[in-house]
Amino acid sequence: MKGIIFNVLEDMIVEQCGMLVWNDLLAKHTPADRVYISAKNYPETELFSIATDVAEILELPLQDVVKAFGHYLFSGLANNHTTVVERFTDFSSLVMGIHNIIHVEVSKLYHEPGLPTIMSTMKDINNIELKYYSPRKMCFCAEGLIFGAAEYYQQKINIKHDTCMHKGADQCILNIELQYD
Repeated sequence: MKGIIFNVLEDMIVEQCGMLVWNDLLAKHTPADRVYISAKNYPETELFSIATDVAEILELPLQDVVKAFGHYLFSGLANNHTTVVERFTDFSSLVMGIHNIIHVEVSKLYHEPGLPTIMSTMKDINNIELKYYSPRKMCFCAEGLIFGAAEYYQQKINIKHDTCMHKGADQCILNIELQYD
């Protein structure tokens, strides 16, 4: 997993729990003197261990913590890669461009980015179907990223995530409903 993901995780944990908590989590779950460099790869087990401990500290289900991280992650990635986000005029164009634009750009920026397979289909003017597959099964993070993107573009949405790899499916299907006032 790329260091930039850990950098944003650090920002979130320090902001919400403090630097002491972050340092304790590093000491517990990573090699001594671990420093995350954005373009380097690190074991995903470190992220999962840290997230599990955060869920215990906050007394929340792990999937809620991972989803909240995904939401926070969108703004962290958007701030670090403004030229990519600026290519999209609205929420729908961003979601529809995940595979053909965002993942292509990420692959140019980072060596072996380990991206999930994401395919989006516009079902109608108000509904997008997003199919997600990754051996990491980080679908709740993806769901949070989508909510973060919706907030960024000021688009109200609802997501139904009934088909899920965590329930034995071979991929997740997220049905995104665009809501208008």
